[in-house]
Amino acid sequence: MENLPRGCRIISFPSNNDERGSLSFAEGQKHIPFPIERVFWIYDVPEGQKRGEHSHNECSEVIVPVSGCFDIEVDDGVQQASVHMDSSTKGILIPPGVWCRLQNFQPGTACVVFASHPYNAAGYTHSYNTFRESVVRTVRYDASHAEEWNRLVAESKNATFLLDRRYMDYHADRFSDCSLLFYKKGVLIAALPANFVEPEKTVYSHGGLTYGGLILSPSITAVEALEVFNCAMHHFCTQMGAIRWIYKPIPYIYHRLPAEEDLYALFLSGGKIYARAISSVIDLQHRLPMRKLRQRGVDKAMKANIAFCESSDFSLFWPILTKVLQTKHGKSPVHSLEEITHLHEVWPENIRLFIAQAGEEVLAGTVIYETDTVVHAQYISSSDIGKQLGALDGLFDYLINERYSDKKWFDFGISTEQGGTYLNEGLMFQKEGFGARAVVYDQYEISLAER
Repeated sequence: MENLPRGCRIISFPSNNDERGSLSFAEGQKHIPFPIERVFWIYDVPEGQKRGEHSHNECSEVIVPVSGCFDIEVDDGVQQASVHMDSSTKGILIPPGVWCRLQNFQPGTACVVFASHPYNAAGYTHSYNTFRESVVRTVRYDASHAEEWNRLVAESKNATFLLDRRYMDYHADRFSDCSLLFYKKGVLIAALPANFVEPEKTVYSHGGLTYGGLILSPSITAVEALEVFNCAMHHFCTQMGAIRWIYKPIPYIYHRLPAEEDLYALFLSGGKIYARAISSVIDLQHRLPMRKLRQRGVDKAMKANIAFCESSDFSLFWPILTKVLQTKHGKSPVHSLEEITHLHEVWPENIRLFIAQAGEEVLAGTVIYETDTVVHAQYISSSDIGKQLGALDGLFDYLINERYSDKKWFDFGISTEQGGTYLNEGLMFQKEGFGARAVVYDQYEISLAER
């Protein structure tokens, strides 16, 4: 059978056959991929008449010929197909946003329809021209789209500068980009950063970023976001041969406006938690008191006359950071000194270095990634002397209570490893000492094999 339009697929039902006849059945959410809210049946269709000739805005349907046969045309605005339905053991799934027409009914034909929503007259689009105009169109990203991609990031309700192409593309050579743009009526309503790992047949959104879910325009509706999500799955499956998608939603603390439509789309699409990291976050407008242990560190720093300031010279801090990472973990910073310096030059208001120093000696520091709503500590490190003098405690006290006291969230970053299965309790305890509490950074796995 030819490829079906986005989201459509044939569903096979179990069948029992013996001398008494045949019996087929469907169990909700096992064979029908949604909770069934309505069931209706079509029969006695006069010769030459058609049924359907509409699309649904929200409702999904599975149509099954229980006797006889008919043809169904399905159309997602880009791809069309005609399917002959003649077996009571097979149905066809029609998702929202797909036009369908049932015709060529054999006399005596009856079909049953399982629907995900109750009847709602306002939930149909009956004009094919209107349907065509409202179809979400998927476009593969290339460099010619960089300007409008970045404009969407700046105007969106949930994206940060990490999703700007100028940040993403500094390490473009490490990833096979397969990012997508989504248009409706010629207007860009969403974008998806993504890369493809061919040997795994897996799409990651995005492998080089802490998060990389759908970038949503302020005007997008929940129904449109669901359609965008389905368009992405269809593209990855049919155009790239991907069999799974690892999706990393943007945590809610980064959202300028409510923007969790993608989490609902993940639920409807059968997405399962693949990894869960736990980060420590302070609500800067409703701060918990600092623990005595951290306060003692702050007091030490004050007595030692340690100064706290912003610096644009990342070379002052990188040797301290590199030494600590090499000693403790046998690793180097994700960004080289040259890379972080370059990124700071492009994003001087968003990527900032704060240091603690005694005289001319730098004792500790943190690299801050600043967004509209979040102050995120990307790197944190202290020299041995800095540890003795409470330099980091003093530095974070300064950042939390003075420099960024008007922000919404202060994020210390994750304290988990191995996909979240290992929790560094000591590190978590240190961060919680400043009054931070848990926010999760999730990853979901979506199977594309049956799309």
